[in-house]
Amino acid sequence: MHYLLLRNRIKNLYDRAKLVLAKLLNDVETLDSIKNIPGAEIFSGLTQDLELTAYRNMVDFQEYYNSTLDKRLAVEKYFASKYKNKISWIFKGYCQWCERDTDFLADWRYSDGVLPNYRERLVCSYCGLNNRQRFVGDYLKKVLKNRKEVFRIYCYEQVTNFYQHMARYLSNADFTGSEYLGHNKKNGEIIAGIRHEDALSLSFDSGLFDFIISNDVYEHVPDVKIALGEAYRCLKKNGVLIFSIPFFVDERITKQRVTINEEGEMIHLFPEQYHGNPLSQKGSLVFYDFGWDILDYCKEKGFKDVYMVAYYSLFYGYIGNGMQFIFCAEK
Repeated sequence: MHYLLLRNRIKNLYDRAKLVLAKLLNDVETLDSIKNIPGAEIFSGLTQDLELTAYRNMVDFQEYYNSTLDKRLAVEKYFASKYKNKISWIFKGYCQWCERDTDFLADWRYSDGVLPNYRERLVCSYCGLNNRQRFVGDYLKKVLKNRKEVFRIYCYEQVTNFYQHMARYLSNADFTGSEYLGHNKKNGEIIAGIRHEDALSLSFDSGLFDFIISNDVYEHVPDVKIALGEAYRCLKKNGVLIFSIPFFVDERITKQRVTINEEGEMIHLFPEQYHGNPLSQKGSLVFYDFGWDILDYCKEKGFKDVYMVAYYSLFYGYIGNGMQFIFCAEK
């Protein structure tokens, strides 16, 4: 299984090659160059500021989101147009995880060819983490900062760059990671150094973890409510589930794309869709397109407070679709 770590390193080297190419071609955006763009007023407030707000319902979120959306999309579309024929380009900014100035790599990987997939890219030239990974890492780091006790943290991943960084650099955290290695494996089994866990039936004792981290996992499980219930069970009292998901901000109701019948057969309600998976070249099947009722799903399983953390900043490399966000569920 160690070839997976090697494959991640190869991907990182490929990203570094793209960074070098962008620098050679001078495809670099800085705060000063952005301010000199005709019509630069659209960038007002999107440079060094970090907008960070918690929302607990769709109405409050939409009121703010819609008031800023046009300006932000204009920014994102501007860069898409400017670099539509380029392999890669760079945003000069600041990585909050690394706590240093950096180059953020942008390209067309994982995109629809119209707008870059900023959420999955904007890769820091130092840590190699992308947009959403950097924010989750920094958010967790700030939560743990200046706390003397050691926190037990479970992460639904183990072979990723994100996990390696969290386990290595968060000194007051005891990290456990895992991967889903197949239906014929036993939960908690260690295979070539990689722990197997099924999100629907975790092997951990109840009340074990202070935090559980889920990075774009729940859309791939057959029954997200069971997975949320397992996360709740494994958290200590006042523990927190921090999760990112592909999220449809205009949808109240989650759309289930796939169901499983009594015979264990998958019934596809919509065309099959897959996301990248370090363990599979085909990728992971998408079971859900999440809407705002994901907050209700969490509350049904016992979480006392559930909210979206919405954020946006050009300088910190947090752009895409006019807003970025993660979710927190407190036990």
